[in-house]
Amino acid sequence: MSLVVVQAAAATQASRFRSSLRSPLEGVTNEAWVMFARALEVQTAGAVSASGGLGCYDMRARRLVELGYAKALPQERVGERQVQACEFLPPWTRARFLTDAAEQYLALRRSCALYDADLATGRLSRREGLSRAGTLALLHRGGRGALLAWPDMFKDTAALVGRCERIF
Repeated sequence: MSLVVVQAAAATQASRFRSSLRSPLEGVTNEAWVMFARALEVQTAGAVSASGGLGCYDMRARRLVELGYAKALPQERVGERQVQACEFLPPWTRARFLTDAAEQYLALRRSCALYDADLATGRLSRREGLSRAGTLALLHRGGRGALLAWPDMFKDTAALVGRCERIF
């Protein structure tokens, strides 16, 4: 898949997109950051995963709440899974978020920067054997609880972590 924000930046030449291609992570090159973001791009911008993840980066409701895009709603059963639901806060709506690939990228960027800061300060700890990129991918997909459960993960989560593991 191609990095959607790169396409958006090329199309708009907006400075907020060009500057956002720089790595938000200290010690990580811009090229490594773009490779990492590309590895996390798992579906189309308008898609919703079986786990309720929204957009091209499969952003989960709980993280969207933590980032201030939405407020939490009770979990709901979708097939065999319990899925966290959310209600978007103005000016955001679910439909607007799903059509704004560049904002999805900015949410991913902010999310990873916050998780990385938590790792740097010791609020979160990397699991033995996981690289920094692998840990951030695990946090992105499964949140803080995934660190405790690793390596007991869904196959697609383990594959995502594996794709990211050697990037940085």
